Amino acid sequence: MGDTLSFKCPCCTAALSFSGGTGELSCNYCGASFTVEQAKAAQAAEQEDAASSDMTWTSTETSVIHDENGKVSGYRCSSCGAEMVADEKTAATECPYCGNNAIIPQSFDGMYRPDMVVPFTVDRKAAQEALRTFYRGKKLLPDTFTQTSRVENMTGLYVPFWLMSCHAAGHGVYEGVKEKRWEDDKNRYVKKDFYRAVRRGEMDFRRIPADASTKMDDATMDSLEPYDFSKGVAYDAAYFSGCLADRYDVSAQQAQQRAGERVRASVLDKLDDEAQKGYDSTTRKSEAVRISDTKTEYAMLPVWMLSTRFEGKIYSFAMNGQTGQVAGSLPVDPAKYRKYFAIGAIIAAVILAALVFLFGGRTFHPVGTAVAVLVGILIGWLYAGSLKSAMNTIAAKHKASSYLVAPSVRMSAGTDMFLYSKRETTAKAQNTST
Repeated sequence: MGDTLSFKCPCCTAALSFSGGTGELSCNYCGASFTVEQAKAAQAAEQEDAASSDMTWTSTETSVIHDENGKVSGYRCSSCGAEMVADEKTAATECPYCGNNAIIPQSFDGMYRPDMVVPFTVDRKAAQEALRTFYRGKKLLPDTFTQTSRVENMTGLYVPFWLMSCHAAGHGVYEGVKEKRWEDDKNRYVKKDFYRAVRRGEMDFRRIPADASTKMDDATMDSLEPYDFSKGVAYDAAYFSGCLADRYDVSAQQAQQRAGERVRASVLDKLDDEAQKGYDSTTRKSEAVRISDTKTEYAMLPVWMLSTRFEGKIYSFAMNGQTGQVAGSLPVDPAKYRKYFAIGAIIAAVILAALVFLFGGRTFHPVGTAVAVLVGILIGWLYAGSLKSAMNTIAAKHKASSYLVAPSVRMSAGTDMFLYSKRETTAKAQNTST
């Protein structure tokens, strides 16, 4: 069955899995560990021994199963013979019957071959503990949720990403305002001088990630950034052992649009910052951003995933398999939300009412007390709202500042041209007491 690839333990022949904690292939049965090179050498030696035997049976049966149209529809486990459903995008999977890890090298042939693989450095145990930590301290989490969310079912997978690099140049035209303030006995004056200011800048961005799988939520994948791409390695199927992996089904052209929007936003941020120098306020009137020297790389990045169904809704959690960054959304218990809203409101109202009483001559002030209650309700709402916002850490990225090559930034200013002045006069309140 030469269509799939599995790494076996040289000691006990059990399946080997890549361990992020050690950076080696480890055996879950006997505990032995091997470097990627050692496992590959042992596999090559086993294949050589098998090929030299005159008693080796040959078979035309393959591990990958195709439908009548020639498309991949599944694979046959090389260990137990069970057949599993898969598609042409599946690159690495696991047999649910015997646990055998299967890698389909053909999935990475030609244009699907990654330029880079970022290996797992966070192992399963550390990932499970990080998710438990994510749950802890969430005051609005339903008590029964952790009973249905089985962290031991976390799955390690390699997600396909496009990495976009480019040179960007832009300019912005601004209305800049310089203010001068003074006053006399009767009035306050503000003189505003308006200018037309032009700012230009150019800079490089390196390896902006955009997930290349329609199965992955873009905002969730954005929330796992950043990755340290300096730790990336050349593609080797051994790193996928024990993990799931899919090849891309989002084209580079589709991903470039998302990356381009992030580049544009970051360039405009730099131009805005430059325009503010020397002015009290600025307003951008027009802008233009162009990119050049583009480069696109195909990478497989490590992610731990867990999906849990709770009260008819699916909640998904993801972890950066290199840094341990966690992103996910948790359900909110309405009763707990009301509870903490009330606690925050009551405590704040009591404290404020006490302050009104103490500093108000130690007498009851109905208006002051009413204001204290209203402010307390506002504080309770803000407190409960902050607890609720902590339940969801998924946020899409709209800028590429983390991937800006700082030494490449070059900003310049055009000629600032004076346009006109405007003067505002405001009368002071007159004291009519005698």
